[in-house]
Amino acid sequence: MKATRNKYYLLNYVFVSCVIILALNDHYLKFTFSNWFTGKLSDVTGIIILPLLLAFLFPRLKRMSIVVSAALFIFWKSPVSDTLIGLYNQYALIQSSRVVDYSDLLVLVFLPIPYFIIGKPETFEFLKIKRVNPILVLIPTLLVIMATSPSPIYYFTRTEGNLKCFNCNFNVKYNQDEIVEKLRKLDIILDSIAPVDDEVLERFPHLKEQNIHFYRINKLVIDKDTLRNLDFTMLTNKRGKTKVYFNGMQVSEDISNDKLWKDLRKHYKEIVFRELKNKLKP
Repeated sequence: MKATRNKYYLLNYVFVSCVIILALNDHYLKFTFSNWFTGKLSDVTGIIILPLLLAFLFPRLKRMSIVVSAALFIFWKSPVSDTLIGLYNQYALIQSSRVVDYSDLLVLVFLPIPYFIIGKPETFEFLKIKRVNPILVLIPTLLVIMATSPSPIYYFTRTEGNLKCFNCNFNVKYNQDEIVEKLRKLDIILDSIAPVDDEVLERFPHLKEQNIHFYRINKLVIDKDTLRNLDFTMLTNKRGKTKVYFNGMQVSEDISNDKLWKDLRKHYKEIVFRELKNKLKP
């Protein structure tokens, strides 16, 4: 007997909510609020999504989708998958990565959620989303899963400072050596310079062409503000232009309040960008 495809494995509020949370967490929350919770949130939503997606795509799997999902998740979280990930990233338009952390396996305890939705769909009638074509959910889901891991930018815009400024960047019409020399003549000394980690280059080989380096300024006085431990990353393209990322810095202010943290990030981003752009004008 031919197994029938149940569209409500996708068209239910649990599945759709998890896809939205996964996308939001991977492309905003992880960078804005980098902590244990955001680190595990993607794994929780992913382990709920995967069995439902497999049961929809391969109707004969049904309950076996739980076992298959658990096996795939364990494989993905182990070093054994490194070769496959590297091979995929050489040809993929949307690259992927992950950090080996065996504590992530704890999220397997959430597998009963898709198990019951798959096994007893009639019990969850109130969760069904009706009058919607499942393709409208399937395609965005596949894109979100393909891009579930942090993009390459995540690995070269990290900072040890307590005030982070993700994706804060501007372009300069100089290469990195020219920028360093120009700033030195203006008494702005870059106290440390380091290339990007080999591990990152192995994961994303195309980054080798962009000559990525990390820079730190231990102390920078701008007007009446004394800024400390400013972290930057610079990437130079083939045309000799450089993208400068301001990654963050160390501040003494209390940034436990979310509004204050956002205000401080905006304030320091503005004064740092204004200072550097003025100094690096052609």
